[in-house]
Amino acid sequence: MIMKKSLLSVFTMVAMAAAFTACSNDDIEVPDVKNGEARSVFMKLELPTLTRSTEPPVASGTVATVSNLHVYFHDGTSILKYVNATTTTPITIANLTTGTQITDVPAAATTVTVCGNIPAGTSLPTGGTVAALKAVQLEITSQSAVADVVLSGDDKPLQTWTTGSPALPYAPGITDGDKYAEVEIGPAVARVEIEGLATTASSAVDGFTLEGIYVNNFFEKFNLAGTVVGTKVQYGATPAAYAQGQGLYTPANAGKLFDQSAVAATGIPKEVIPPTAGQRWAYQVVPNGNSTDANEQLQLVFKLSNLAAKAGSSVNFGTGDQFITVRGFKDGSGNIVELEKGKIYTISKADFTFDESNLSTIPNTSAVSVWLKVTVKAWTVVPVKPNL
Repeated sequence: MIMKKSLLSVFTMVAMAAAFTACSNDDIEVPDVKNGEARSVFMKLELPTLTRSTEPPVASGTVATVSNLHVYFHDGTSILKYVNATTTTPITIANLTTGTQITDVPAAATTVTVCGNIPAGTSLPTGGTVAALKAVQLEITSQSAVADVVLSGDDKPLQTWTTGSPALPYAPGITDGDKYAEVEIGPAVARVEIEGLATTASSAVDGFTLEGIYVNNFFEKFNLAGTVVGTKVQYGATPAAYAQGQGLYTPANAGKLFDQSAVAATGIPKEVIPPTAGQRWAYQVVPNGNSTDANEQLQLVFKLSNLAAKAGSSVNFGTGDQFITVRGFKDGSGNIVELEKGKIYTISKADFTFDESNLSTIPNTSAVSVWLKVTVKAWTVVPVKPNL
């Protein structure tokens, strides 16, 4: 029997990603309702702005699209109902954007958890325990473009609406005792964007080729609880390790963990930017566990070749490769920035300048080579300055 009082729930989902792809179940599974009487749920979805990793940043105000959402009603321990929403399921994402009812939610449900855009090949539970759901692991290489970014958020308790409470536009029929929740979901990973780099005006460097950029000291896996899994991947100070075919720098991971495109510097001062104008080198990364320890920070290793010195300088670069190691980020006060999910850390070409003192014949992974000054906003491109 359905109770006269409906359980009303709104989900305001901050899903900052575009053109997502995800695995899904085509049907909405309704488990056997045994814990009290079944209730109805009203849901509404809002989708704000995003950027994509292989294109220029999308203008503010662009509406994100989501191809799949996974909604779990539970009591904090056991999953009591699972709902899958796509563009073709009985309850669609379009329904959620305007408001729709979901019936047969067990009365024992006290909390809701939502995630979305789970990569193909990743299996999600439709029942069982919340702990098993949160333990689902994902590979950072599955997050290579913003179009693949997993969306997640905090568990939210169902709230009770009473007379005198603010009106809810998405639930015009809400009455005393009905319940609702407001849920935000967003990217489960952080993002690093690199506009380019250049020599300083006083540098002795008269030419170089950027052979590659390599993500180092990173976590390979994370789970839906927002926790890192395993240990960091660290390739140390061995120059040969930073090349395609070494470790995880496989052809399949090109553009995900490294780029190797041999871009020659041009202009005065000498600078390099991505081959396609207006784009950026970009990598999704696992948040670093909220650590501010200097040795725990994400590293970016830039490999340079064909270094030439200005005429009249006393600098001799030799014939081998040289490296610039970016080792973590700092804010305007000089504090180490913790990598956080849903935030973009952008390295500006105009501010990322270097001279011969920043070069080394081996990757400098055990001591600070370059620190970047960063201002961070959620999914917003912001200027950064290197602290050399």
